Amino acid sequence: MNRRTFLLSSIAGVSLIGTASWYAIPAAEKSLSIKPMLDYLRSLKTSEIEFAGKWNAVQTFHHLAQSVEYSMVGYPEAKSQLFQSTLGRIAFHAFSEKKQMRHNLEEPIPGAPMLIAIGSKEEAINRLISALQAFQSYTGKLAPHFAFGNLTHAQYEQAHVMHIQNHFQLLK
Repeated sequence: MNRRTFLLSSIAGVSLIGTASWYAIPAAEKSLSIKPMLDYLRSLKTSEIEFAGKWNAVQTFHHLAQSVEYSMVGYPEAKSQLFQSTLGRIAFHAFSEKKQMRHNLEEPIPGAPMLIAIGSKEEAINRLISALQAFQSYTGKLAPHFAFGNLTHAQYEQAHVMHIQNHFQLLK
């Protein structure tokens, strides 16, 4: 097989795999707006769910809620302004173009308190739902994202949903 044929078939294969995994995701998770995500989160309250990785479901949902809450009140620590305006901005735009985020799924938000590991999954989901609802109606000045810098409300909405979707890739 020549190099050109190999490259074209590899690209096609990766595209099909990516497309297949995308269609395996429920429709509500594909949207990059909060409303369908809220509906999907409500449906998870009665489901038996487990996440692969070192964080359990309670920790994961608290982590996701922290991220949404910090967008309104400020993150405990932030990357430098230089990072935010260069690499952070480039990363956000790349994620936004792909409509998909990829990050270390076991890395806490810098400076955030340790994640609660025990408790009710339903309470943790309710915290995330409350945070997303508060964000939807929030009209104040948004805090700069710790890595991406200043985002508009619409950009933050997209970032929050992509962040949740990225973590849901570890759902068993």
